[in-house]
Amino acid sequence: MPSQIPATPEEISRDFIDELVKELRPGIDVDSVVVTEVKNYGDADTSASVSTSIQVRMEVGFRGDGAQRLPTRLLAKMSIPEDADCANPELGPLIDNEINFYRRLRPELAIETPLGLGGRRDAASGRYVLLMEDIMVRNPHINAMTDPDDVSAVEAILQTYAELHAAYWNSPRFSADLAWLEGQTQGSMEDMFDHSIRQHVINELAREKYKAEFVAETGMTEAELYFGEKALKRHFATLPPTVLHGDGHFNNTYLLPDGRGGLFDWQVCCRGFAMFDTSYLIQSALSVESRRKHERDLVAFYVDRLKFNGVKELPSLETFWTEYRRMALHSFYLGWLTAPRENYGLEVCVIGNHRTKAAFQDLETAKLIRVLV
Repeated sequence: MPSQIPATPEEISRDFIDELVKELRPGIDVDSVVVTEVKNYGDADTSASVSTSIQVRMEVGFRGDGAQRLPTRLLAKMSIPEDADCANPELGPLIDNEINFYRRLRPELAIETPLGLGGRRDAASGRYVLLMEDIMVRNPHINAMTDPDDVSAVEAILQTYAELHAAYWNSPRFSADLAWLEGQTQGSMEDMFDHSIRQHVINELAREKYKAEFVAETGMTEAELYFGEKALKRHFATLPPTVLHGDGHFNNTYLLPDGRGGLFDWQVCCRGFAMFDTSYLIQSALSVESRRKHERDLVAFYVDRLKFNGVKELPSLETFWTEYRRMALHSFYLGWLTAPRENYGLEVCVIGNHRTKAAFQDLETAKLIRVLV
């Protein structure tokens, strides 16, 4: 009988970690588990966000065939205790989705992203644990919107996105073995966005005056933004699909010392049009002035990398640019209006909302969305 999912970091046992690891690697035994660090929900700051989960770092000893190839320093993302004062909405479908990503898709990916070592969620209790390598061993720079503007860092992440997107561009597998990967117009995640996440946005607008004022500055109401988001996703569903990270803002990326760009936090992994990732990255990564100066060149750079990675039939560069402009609605509405200060700290939340709101205004996104509604 499977072990009960631990409710707190103190309840993590060797037996439980052994069970998780065996889900993907049945020939591996876990000899030892030593917890070395815990970041609780609410500990977020500009350098170390804990976002929607508790983060537990641990040293793990393995034995068995292939054990020497496994990382021994691991990171577990786990559920926030039931009695915690938490600003997050219910995220069960997103947790299930990320566990599925690490079980079913991560093993075949060649891009830079953490290795998965098992995960489990109990729907009744809401408890979950997702186990992966601790990338901090490899001395990455975790990108943050508080960093100085760095166009080369954005290009490194765009290159990683292009590798991911090109590998699954218009893939027939979406109607075969990748059919489990949800689209953006229906499914458990979209149901969640329509209900609990939308209500969460409304709550944030009532709680945070700056967010309410930013919405007013767009010239659209919350309802107009919501229905515009729905229209945007229906429109993107008519364009060539690929595998999306789905939550590709700058704070979900990192740079390795050799310059490679990496991606983490795959809760919203899905299938859809590539500019969903690309636009959100550019619009969140750079200051307003720097984005205005470099965004067209960065979109062209990304399209060029798609071609380099083997995509033969592409929409025109002008089409990519138009969809980049449309995507600013999502970057602002579901991207940063949703983010509570407890997840990233107030400074990052203000910067994220400011940058994406400014992109929405600069790119005349409201006009492009209204023709879709």
